[in-house]
Amino acid sequence: MSSVTVKGQTTIPKEIRDFLQITPGKTNVEFVIVGDKVELVNKDQCNPFAAVRGITKGRLTAGEILELTRG
Repeated sequence: MSSVTVKGQTTIPKEIRDFLQITPGKTNVEFVIVGDKVELVNKDQCNPFAAVRGITKGRLTAGEILELTRG
């Protein structure tokens, strides 16, 4: 477990840094809200669609999503 400082900072445990291949000062990470959880994503190696996986939670049909992506 990790505590949060008054500046909103925390330490990512070593096993998580190793798993995500996070290098201090070199790796860009992002916090992504997925439902009622938050995921830490290594932006330097992730699938660009991974961050948005599941955000519609069944509210849009596949056809509606295609229509949005095609403009």
